[in-house]
Amino acid sequence: TRRLSFASEQDLQKYLDLTPGSVTPLGGLNDEQRKVEVMIDQELAAGLVAAHPNVNTATVWLKTSDLVQLLADHGNQVKLVHIPIRNAD
Repeated sequence: TRRLSFASEQDLQKYLDLTPGSVTPLGGLNDEQRKVEVMIDQELAAGLVAAHPNVNTATVWLKTSDLVQLLADHGNQVKLVHIPIRNAD
């Protein structure tokens, strides 16, 4: 795959109707054209995940499997991927 990067402010608005600081996996529910692929670290697969409900003034906790199913039911592609942690050393 190509190198991943953060989306620009314009792309966040265009595809997810979100602003920087409010990005959340639940933003996929705003993706009316289903163009955004959501990637979740596979280490979270068996547990809970905290996410903003498309505003950064609140947080919801849900099972990762429920989040994946919710996004998949909406029509977004969701992938569980290994995200290596880089040491600052």
